[in-house]
This record gives sequence, C-alpha cells and structure tokens, in this order.
Amino acid sequence: MRQVESILINKSGKERKLDAQIESCDKKIFRRCIKRSAKRYNLTQVARILGVHRQTVYYWIKKELVKPRRDYKNYPVFTVLDIEKIIKWKNFIQ
Repeated sequence: MRQVESILINKSGKERKLDAQIESCDKKIFRRCIKRSAKRYNLTQVARILGVHRQTVYYWIKKELVKPRRDYKNYPVFTVLDIEKIIKWKNFIQ
C-alpha cells in the first residue's frame, strides 16, 4: 500500500515538474513572438530589407500580393513576421 502511494506521489511530482518546464518553454516562445510582432517597420525600411525599390512594395500592395497592417494614420506598416512571409513568397516565385 505504501509503495503504491509513494509511486503515485513520485509520478505526480514528475508530472508537475514536466508541466512547469513545458509552461516555461511556452512562455518563452510567446514572449519571443510578441517581441517580434511588436516592432513595426515602415515601407522604406521594408524595401531596404527586401532589397527592392519602395515603389515595388507599393505595387505589391496595390495588386494585393502583400497585405500590410495599417497604423493610426493609415500608413502601411510591417512586422518581422510579415517581412518573413514576404521573403518566403519572394523566394517562392523566383
């Protein structure tokens, strides 16, 4: 009887430790994602990062190939995640 109780206690303790480790990893991932999505880039900065002209990015927006977010002045802004998607799309069509 005591052995069964001790096994169950050890098992529940290990499960708690495992859950705590998973939660801490999830928190780290969420923090990274929030930090990456918090930084915003304007059109000129995105064009420099992508190595294209600013008017090219405007053209992509006009043709709805790229969907930017808008700031409070209705200017197009991009996050790091948006830029990564554009880079993947750009490499795919080449």
